[in-house]
Amino acid sequence: MASQSSIFRSLTYCLILSGTLEFSGIFTAQPAYSQALFCEIGSTPKHPGNYKLRGSILLKKERFQESLECFELALQDERGRRDPELWNNHGLALAGLKRFDQAIASYDQALQIRPGAIFVDRVQPRAQAEDYYIWWFNRGTALVDLGRYEEAIASLDKSLKIKSDYGFVWFFKGLALFRLERYEEARFAYRRSVLLSPNTPYSLKAKYLYSVQDYVVYYGEAEAKSRLGRYKDAIQAFERGQAIRRNNPQIKFFDSSISEGIYETYIDGIRLLDRGEQKKALTVFDQLIVIKPNYTDAWYGRADALTALNLYPDAIAAYDKIIAIEPDDYAAWYKKGNVLKKMNRNEDALQAYQKAISFSGGFSEAWHNRGVIFFEQNKDKEAINSYSRSLKANTLWGGIAKIDTQYALAATLYRAKRYRESLFAVEKVLKEDSKYKEALELRRLLKNIIG
Repeated sequence: MASQSSIFRSLTYCLILSGTLEFSGIFTAQPAYSQALFCEIGSTPKHPGNYKLRGSILLKKERFQESLECFELALQDERGRRDPELWNNHGLALAGLKRFDQAIASYDQALQIRPGAIFVDRVQPRAQAEDYYIWWFNRGTALVDLGRYEEAIASLDKSLKIKSDYGFVWFFKGLALFRLERYEEARFAYRRSVLLSPNTPYSLKAKYLYSVQDYVVYYGEAEAKSRLGRYKDAIQAFERGQAIRRNNPQIKFFDSSISEGIYETYIDGIRLLDRGEQKKALTVFDQLIVIKPNYTDAWYGRADALTALNLYPDAIAAYDKIIAIEPDDYAAWYKKGNVLKKMNRNEDALQAYQKAISFSGGFSEAWHNRGVIFFEQNKDKEAINSYSRSLKANTLWGGIAKIDTQYALAATLYRAKRYRESLFAVEKVLKEDSKYKEALELRRLLKNIIG
């Protein structure tokens, strides 16, 4: 769907509202609506699309009762009732008023409408099959609020089946699993949530919805941050979870297949990596692998230590082991791609990056690295596409500044003799950093050519 999606929060629920928020005067007037409801749309025609747009604005401002009245006016029209997004937004307003059962009924109405439905507030595009992950997600969060956790998981799984790379869905799934005391599954879900949205603090992921005893949320964060190479953050998250464990010894440990001591030893290895003591860390992780051969976190630690020690073939073997255990773990594919690139195995690196993109939904650093390889291979068209995709994607890992990607794009356009596009791109670089040396030189060359 071409429209933007935004995330809204109140104190007790998580919402996704999709759709544009600009008013349009293109609609023709319709018969008067019920006087029992009121929605201020000024002089614009009394069309369901205008009521929907006004309700969406009010919903964003968390004025739930007013937005609800606008949506209900829109739903009095048959055209409105055929718009699944309108039913979704109607459900969000109800959820904001804590009328969760009614909200679920609205989400169900949205989900019963087939893809291809027309959004009443705009002509194009129509509802696409992939849009429905939003409505399954909102339905799942309402069920979490009602404590109907099994049903919530079923709805969230429907969302993940459509879009598996949305971190918030994994978070709410983890929440429901924890409430069902399915701790190991909850930890996996929390870990996946952080891996897919590592720059979003848990305080923005509806922290108010999980119990102070939910130590698993921090253990999942610790594992994710360690896989991302953010060792200090991983240690801090672990220590928060550990403190909860110590204060609540009655809570079951998340993993029945390993002892808590093994997990703490794994964190000791992470501490060593954080201090730059890779050889000692490697010994710790190897000992854990002897005890538990398929312990993915230990293999991650081993792979990172080997990479830092420039033992690239062994590091590749470790990442391959991780992938054998968790084939859809994008971080392992991305890290493997980085090591393959260092070994000048560029085609293999490109394949690894593509896997990482497929499992994560695409992120800035992977697209940038693909662009670098294509540039080195003199494949300008592919490099330009990769750099452009990088600039549009979210930064998940850090370490690659957007301004450097922008310059790389400008340089590639120059080599491809697309001079005016290159100048436009280089001006963007200099607008952000007027002293960017390479960009200044490139602009001088371009001015000489273009005149």
